[in-house]
Amino acid sequence: MRRNAFLVVAVLAVALPAMAAAQAQAPTPSTTSTPPPRAVEARADQEVKKMSEFLAKVPRFALEAEETFDEMPDGQPRMELTNLRRIAVERPNHAAADATGDTLNRAAVYDGKTVTVLDKEHNAYAVIDAPGTIDTALDKLEDDYGVVLPLADILSRDPYADLMEGATYGRYLGIHQAAGVPCHHLVFSQETIEWQIWIDASDQPLPRKLVITYVNEPGEPKYSAIIRRWSLDPQFPEGLFTFEVPEGAQKIDAKAMTRSDDGGTPNAGDAPQGGR
Repeated sequence: MRRNAFLVVAVLAVALPAMAAAQAQAPTPSTTSTPPPRAVEARADQEVKKMSEFLAKVPRFALEAEETFDEMPDGQPRMELTNLRRIAVERPNHAAADATGDTLNRAAVYDGKTVTVLDKEHNAYAVIDAPGTIDTALDKLEDDYGVVLPLADILSRDPYADLMEGATYGRYLGIHQAAGVPCHHLVFSQETIEWQIWIDASDQPLPRKLVITYVNEPGEPKYSAIIRRWSLDPQFPEGLFTFEVPEGAQKIDAKAMTRSDDGGTPNAGDAPQGGR
């Protein structure tokens, strides 16, 4: 994937010493190795493409997703944490997001010129120049700050390209329930992850659930998101995509917020490498 935002969302909280030890024990990859053969069923590929084409044509939408992920501190039991994320999009160059829960309390606004991130807990905000579109803003966040926002592939103009790049295995599993509706259930494998997606089986092929397994990390921690609410023709309030500085808020350098992404989690640079 280009951004890996939807899949490699980097929500792991594995202690750095454990990661370093795992990397030290891992064999050095051969420079002459060939990539594994691609074995993606046509039906699985078709359902992702159908979903992506549908999303790309929606000019404005809003969603609410419940995210859960494993936190695995070194030497401590696995913990499952939860955040609630709300996203509003008006193509091509307006977006707003709000996320609260066990690990964060943040908001972000993109007005076509800048991305502003507000840390509500500390009443501090950062502004990043990013003129252009939602896609170019997401690319700038990744390229310049190492930040990959959760579920960002949904915002892309070409979700299929982002999702399927590097997929080596894909299978259609049938119609299964997710978020209370019948869905096409698909499973895929890439270099560092295995992921499943549930796509609404109605005439609106919306993603309803995502589960990612980080197969190269000890204990194979998981991330999941259930998108419980979709609105494809929302009436956004005036000023939603304009950032208003809260009273007493302190402006800080954007680099101070790049330890964690908008999800309050390790940034994309901490995503696990390798896989199976």
